[in-house]
Amino acid sequence: MDPSADVHRSAVVEEGAVIGAGAVVGPFNVVGPDVRLGAGVVLKSHVTVTGMTEIGDETVIFPGAVIGEIPQDLKFKGEASRLIVGKRNRIREGVTMNTGTEGGGGETRVGDDCLFMTGAHVAHDAIVGDRVIVANQGAIAGHCVIEDDVIIGGLSGIHQWVRVGKGAIIGAVT
Repeated sequence: MDPSADVHRSAVVEEGAVIGAGAVVGPFNVVGPDVRLGAGVVLKSHVTVTGMTEIGDETVIFPGAVIGEIPQDLKFKGEASRLIVGKRNRIREGVTMNTGTEGGGGETRVGDDCLFMTGAHVAHDAIVGDRVIVANQGAIAGHCVIEDDVIIGGLSGIHQWVRVGKGAIIGAVT
């Protein structure tokens, strides 16, 4: 753990976790042993970051988010998989992001400068580009590719294996 990191006394940071310079791990957070938090990352409170998960510099994660939990896929049998979240993302309350599966390359990836609003979901093996906005309760299913500068409206679901092209706007409740 970097000496400049600030970890609240009620937070649980498991041995092996890497906490970057200036990172803030607020109250009642849980950080698993295979997690890497970049410089300036902020976990507000009541956040769980687990699995083989890397959170990029200056990302802010809000209460109730669960980041890096195992995929919601019945084919998953515990094989190694990971989640990589880029820099300067805003991950709001109750967001979930899962690691990948063996059948999907073992990796879920989120780019830089994205906003995931309350209750959004990124499923296993999804690839999300840069500057993507997912509004409240938007869901990206497994194996999707969301290119740069996409906006996904609230309460919208992107079906598995779908590619959404650069700059597309998905209307709310679709």
